[in-house]
Amino acid sequence: MQSCSKVCDNLVRRKPAEDWLSESPFKRCLTALDLTFLGVGSVVGAGLYVVTGELARDMAGPAVILSFLLAGFAAFFSGICYAEFGCRIPKAGSAYIYSYVSVGEFWAFVVGWNMILEYYISAASVARACSEYINSFAQGYIYRFFMEDIGTWNVPALGSFPDFLAAALAVTFTVVVSLGVTKSSLVNKVMTFINLSVIAFIIFTGLYYVDGKNWTSNFAPYGVSGVLRAAGSCFYAFVGFDVISSAAEEAVNPKHSVPLSIILTLTISFLAYFGVAIVLTLIMPYDQLNRFAPLAEAFAQRGFSAAKYVVATGGLCATISTLLSQLFAAPRVVYSMASDGLVLNWFAHVHEKSKVPVRASVTGGILVAILALLLDIKQLVEMLSIGTIFAYTMVAIAVLVSRYTPGVQSVLLEKGGTRERTNRWLESICCRPGQTESKDGVLPEVSYQRIESNYEGSPENLIKPDEKTSFRARVGTFVLTSSITGLAICLTHTGPQLVRGDAWIVFLCSVFGLVIIGSLIYIMRQPRNSATFPFMVPGIPVVPAISIFFNVLLLVMLNHWTYIRFSVWMTLGLLLYFFYGYSHSIQAVRPSEGSESPFILSQTPDFGNKVEEYPPSSSR
Repeated sequence: MQSCSKVCDNLVRRKPAEDWLSESPFKRCLTALDLTFLGVGSVVGAGLYVVTGELARDMAGPAVILSFLLAGFAAFFSGICYAEFGCRIPKAGSAYIYSYVSVGEFWAFVVGWNMILEYYISAASVARACSEYINSFAQGYIYRFFMEDIGTWNVPALGSFPDFLAAALAVTFTVVVSLGVTKSSLVNKVMTFINLSVIAFIIFTGLYYVDGKNWTSNFAPYGVSGVLRAAGSCFYAFVGFDVISSAAEEAVNPKHSVPLSIILTLTISFLAYFGVAIVLTLIMPYDQLNRFAPLAEAFAQRGFSAAKYVVATGGLCATISTLLSQLFAAPRVVYSMASDGLVLNWFAHVHEKSKVPVRASVTGGILVAILALLLDIKQLVEMLSIGTIFAYTMVAIAVLVSRYTPGVQSVLLEKGGTRERTNRWLESICCRPGQTESKDGVLPEVSYQRIESNYEGSPENLIKPDEKTSFRARVGTFVLTSSITGLAICLTHTGPQLVRGDAWIVFLCSVFGLVIIGSLIYIMRQPRNSATFPFMVPGIPVVPAISIFFNVLLLVMLNHWTYIRFSVWMTLGLLLYFFYGYSHSIQAVRPSEGSESPFILSQTPDFGNKVEEYPPSSSR
């Protein structure tokens, strides 16, 4: 019995603060502009040039703009959850490290293991897409050479021919990423700038060809259900902003630049998708949009044939920037997990000159090249969505849990300097100003406090969370998430019965709804810690609950084959964890002086809600 209790404690152990506030082996050189270009390059990919037309033609019609509006709204909720952790924890690893800090090692491993799959399969699929763009520029001669002079095959799960061009692209950009973050950031900025320039060209040039009849005749041909179904697909268009948080350990000032970059990335990406959707559906009737090249064909049919070359250039640059972003982010997650002993420690190495995890980068690049060379990536891409949405869900849960955890440290922005205006803007979003009088009677610089506090009369009577109240909040979060899952299943799988007013379905949905409301009220009654961060998610616990709902709704809509493939991957991961990671993670971090374990087990040490600034003052 004691042994089982020890195993359970080890599964939920959490990273201590001294670990994520320690010195970094990476080179801090990325500004907010660099991170924004990295995020936009990952989000605004080649899908903008194809998916927008597909959704308009087959799902929503011109009302696809409403679908993008709903999807952008949902993505914003996930983005601000990442923004809070990004400015609080300046470490590589993104959702993996955030889960490790908040909900424990086991769930962190599950998140990280799926993020690795997500990044590598995504990189392989993008390498294939980039290869197709280059082949189209070459009038198909490249693929014809592969099929006629090298060979073809007809094997399940494999491509029809070996795509050596896609493999070469994966190797090339792996080399770029391995040369250093400055060089890879420069290449990414050039590609993303060209991509955004093409999008601006499409929007402003397209305004000349708009025809209002394409909207007024039949704006929502597929009804509300079509808009909602398209919104689910549109949400995946905004996937990729988490690459910003994976680069937090290389940001010059992560607590300032990470939340700002995430917000800017989502804003720019939304404007790009929304603007292209408006122009595309106004230029051509939705049912006449081309399946494979909607933008290029729309301009061609309006007499501007040369636009197809501009659009193709934008698509090529978009795929290159996305490929570069995926190859950049994946090694950081592998490095972070290796540093914690959850995967082979051999990957926890940063090259002295380039300041890049070269071993993880090269190994991952070779794997991506093999996948792109041999496999039919379309069958594997379906697995991407489940890992991504699961990570987003866990980050939202981690934000919710962290607010009710005792001993959480505050983080302050530096005052003064060129970032003062942006700092004030970030603070004003989710914080309120408060002034205290100094000893000499002079008012100090404005400090910022959490919007809502658990006061009873005066600050002296502040109700502080303890392990008992934190456990209650976690139980409430578990019930909340379970109820949201149940409601999402009912809404997605019993929709017709619900519309008909089936008594049992209505009753079941009502029960889940009441439990969700009750869970939120129960969580809100628990005392919160007084920690403050440069950016904080407002409306706790409602906003994280909305983010969880959107993400779970997408998860339960996936087909059963996606879950079967996911189960196979997770089985391999769990075998790795229990036979290697579980024992090695105990030794990955040396215990600090005076402590018995390097990890937080059943209790979180009380830091007295003291303020921590990073990097430490001595290292600046």
